[in-house]
Amino acid sequence: MVFDDKKEEKQSSHEQGHKEHESLEEQPAFHQIRTEHSSGSHTTHPSSSPPTNDTTHTPAEEQDSTKTFFIALGLFIVILGAIFLIPRFFSDEPQTLNEIHQENLGEQKDTETAYVYNGYSFVYYDGLWYTQIYNQFAKDLYDVPLHFGPKNLTDIVITGDINPFFGGILTSNISNSSSRFYLTFSPNDPKMGYVALASGELTQNLVTTFNIAPVSACTEEGSGCEMVPLVTCDSTDQPVIFMKSGSPTLIYANGNCITIQGEGVELVRAVDRFLLKLYNVMI
Repeated sequence: MVFDDKKEEKQSSHEQGHKEHESLEEQPAFHQIRTEHSSGSHTTHPSSSPPTNDTTHTPAEEQDSTKTFFIALGLFIVILGAIFLIPRFFSDEPQTLNEIHQENLGEQKDTETAYVYNGYSFVYYDGLWYTQIYNQFAKDLYDVPLHFGPKNLTDIVITGDINPFFGGILTSNISNSSSRFYLTFSPNDPKMGYVALASGELTQNLVTTFNIAPVSACTEEGSGCEMVPLVTCDSTDQPVIFMKSGSPTLIYANGNCITIQGEGVELVRAVDRFLLKLYNVMI
């Protein structure tokens, strides 16, 4: 009987605890706590450290980058080489003035910048016309520069005989050295710049090809003539070249004196015509 009473008491206690547990679950506050606990157990909280960018390249990416670099470098070298080498392979121009003359004579060119005139090669090179003249003293060919080629000089006529002038040079006693002549001009010439240019072209050619040097002179007193002799065509029997500005463009020889005349650049053209006569290039 005692055993039955204890069994009933134990059963009654168990049923009472079960009812209390059910009553707690039915309360809203308890239900909310359970819900928060359940959801919190599955929530991932953000880390307190800042995010980082993953820039690590794979070996395949590094290999592709290296390959691209070498391809670009190779293309750059090829293009750079082409810039320097292609003109050399496809350029028709020889490297030296002598080669240009030889090509001109071999092909008998007739262009605006290269042609053969009376057996002489003329080429326009670096702003001037060049031909080759044999220097009998040096036994060699010289490239002589001119501002005009023979095709641009055919309208200028030389009158008179220039042989007495050269005969006078051979017997000249102007200075202690032989082969001299007077190169005279007026200090009051209105186109003195062209007189100087024409005189320089004449002197350079005669010195180079004939070893003939001029002695500067003036036709009258004036600025720049203080230290040179006064010489005209009529004041001496020595060879004289008189440079003067004027029209028309002409060259005339009278005994020991040769007058070269032209207005502005025409004076330079007349000098070149005279030189080509001396070289037997033009009649």
